[in-house]
Formats: sequence, structure tokens, C-alpha cells
Amino acid sequence: TENVRAIPPSDPDFSRLYARRNDAEATNRSLDDTLWLRRAHSVGHERQHLNLLGFALATNALATHRHRDRQASSDPPTTVAA
Repeated sequence: TENVRAIPPSDPDFSRLYARRNDAEATNRSLDDTLWLRRAHSVGHERQHLNLLGFALATNALATHRHRDRQASSDPPTTVAA
């Protein structure tokens, strides 16, 4: 709600930062969906932290791979000079 927002709608940075909220919430939902009965994959904060880092790395690697595939399919073919 507006009463507990760290950055109020009147702040000049609000629209830029608020636009990222859906991405953050979608990522959190994806992580929650991997948890069986909403339980962590491991025991202990260090292991859970490692799991979160692994999830983030896998998510970013997949996004990078898809981005590069899209770029490669939309780039015109290049010719190599002999």
C-alpha cells in the first residue's frame, strides 16, 4: 500500500523503479514455485544462500541464452572479406 512504500509516488525515481517491481515479483514467484510445500531445498542459511545464488545464476544464464538466440536470428548475415 502507499502508506508503507519506501519510495513514494511523488518521488522523481518512482516510475523508473516501480516498473521493475513486476520483474522482481515474477522472479520471486518462480522461486516459490520450485519449493515443495513452500519448504527450502536445504538446511542452514549458508546452504539456502547458495541455492538462491544458483537459482539466480540459472535464471540469468537462461535469459542471456535466449537474448543471444533472438539477436542471432534477427541479425543480417555477415560476409567475410577474402
